[in-house]
Amino acid sequence: MHRIFALSTLALLTLHAQGQVEPTNCTQTFSYANTLDELLDQFRDDDIRRNMQKASEYFWTHPDLTPEYLYAALNHEDWQIRQVICQHIWIRSRSSDGSPVKDYPITEDLIRVTIEGLRDDTTPIDRPRRRGLVYYNAQFGVSKLIPIAHEWSRELKAAMESDDPQQRLLAAYILGRAGVADAVERASQILIPHLRDNDLREDAKFCSFALGGFGPELLPYLRDAMPSADQQQRDLIGLLIVNIMDPPFTPEQRSRRAEYNTITESVLDPTQEQARASLWSWMDDL
Repeated sequence: MHRIFALSTLALLTLHAQGQVEPTNCTQTFSYANTLDELLDQFRDDDIRRNMQKASEYFWTHPDLTPEYLYAALNHEDWQIRQVICQHIWIRSRSSDGSPVKDYPITEDLIRVTIEGLRDDTTPIDRPRRRGLVYYNAQFGVSKLIPIAHEWSRELKAAMESDDPQQRLLAAYILGRAGVADAVERASQILIPHLRDNDLREDAKFCSFALGGFGPELLPYLRDAMPSADQQQRDLIGLLIVNIMDPPFTPEQRSRRAEYNTITESVLDPTQEQARASLWSWMDDL
């Protein structure tokens, strides 16, 4: 697994295929005289720098642009186009006060492309010099899917069987944070191994926080993992078990459990609070 690759919400980035030559600058000009299809074609994964940026100015304000056109583009054959359109539909699906916009409903196609974006869609970046650089299509997808994970749990459970390790892990994370109880067996198989002391940065924080979203249904899987656990994993499993059996309700109760927390000083309990760290940069190491 490599980097979580992003598409900015303004669709300004151009992605590059592995092994390609240095991209060339876009010399083409665009206007409202271009058709939507002509402008959309500039959002492809290609070797031309800044063509997406130039076309975006006209595409998103084009008089012919409709919700129906955008939803149809979720089935475009180009991955990058699907991801750009997906993010924009999500942005348009909520008004400034957070209320749903009826013209931009959450559909099966939108969920499919959002879950598709959880995959490791990396590009060949010099990783030793760029460690920790985070992009957003997977991170964006996680933020959108957690609140609706119960409604779309079937699709997220299927993603835990993906051939892509990053997609499996993020699907398990989403289901854990949402507390989808009937996903606990498979999710625990994915998340619990990451509690171990290993060479991956931040993964124990990330996964302990996800596991903390489950309730008593997690207990048998934690107990099964205990005999083969290393010290860090035993501490975190112990913290998860204690929190499930005797939930802490006050800061004083949480502070008394600090002995179990050996992975971060930014929070008292990483299974209940999101530790201050890059939850994503450690994936560069997989």
